[in-house]
Amino acid sequence: MKLIVCHIFLIVFYSWNIVLSANIFPLQVLQDGINFLDNSGLKQGDWKGYYSDGELKYEGNFLDNIEVGLFKYYYLTGELKATRNFFNGSKASSVYFFYKNGSIKASGTYFDKFKDSTWHYYNFDSILVKVEIYNKGNLNGLCKNYYESGELYIKKNWKDGKENGVFEQFYINGQINIYAEYKNGYLHGKYNSYDHNGSIISSGFYNKGARVGFWEYEIDGKKIKVNESNK
Repeated sequence: MKLIVCHIFLIVFYSWNIVLSANIFPLQVLQDGINFLDNSGLKQGDWKGYYSDGELKYEGNFLDNIEVGLFKYYYLTGELKATRNFFNGSKASSVYFFYKNGSIKASGTYFDKFKDSTWHYYNFDSILVKVEIYNKGNLNGLCKNYYESGELYIKKNWKDGKENGVFEQFYINGQINIYAEYKNGYLHGKYNSYDHNGSIISSGFYNKGARVGFWEYEIDGKKIKVNESNK
């Protein structure tokens, strides 16, 4: 009888030890000192994530389940994919994305999980191809696109995620190709298109995305007028 009681006691004792060890020292911590969860289930200290094949996916530091400082993210093949630097006591973070050759693909700021402020995008040859301005996830302000060789291609104004204001598109030689006006996401107002020499090809007005009134077109060197409102 005493032997049975002793065995039961030992089983209970070791079971509680296992439970306590699992709660206070997660298995990952016992193995390599990372990926620690405290008694409240909050991430603390150094953390690493891995792809399904075991390659390192990201690494960074947590304090009470909140990202702190510099996080690094990697391609499956091991090259640095992105860095994200979390500002202490703030929801904002600065981000850099990289091509596999190490050159910058994009850079900007996140506020919480949303793009914010000015973002720059580059092609594989490190030439600037796009500039966007965000306000907590919505495009807001003057944004620009560039040809792959670096010349200005498009200038477009945004407000709260919708096109608003002047839109301009340019030929690679710098000559304007299209001038248009937007309101609440629709073409609304004046619209002109030009050839490479600056001569007007078409001219008229839009109202909430539809052509209205008389439009003037240049066809085979001749100017004609068409009442678009009748279409």
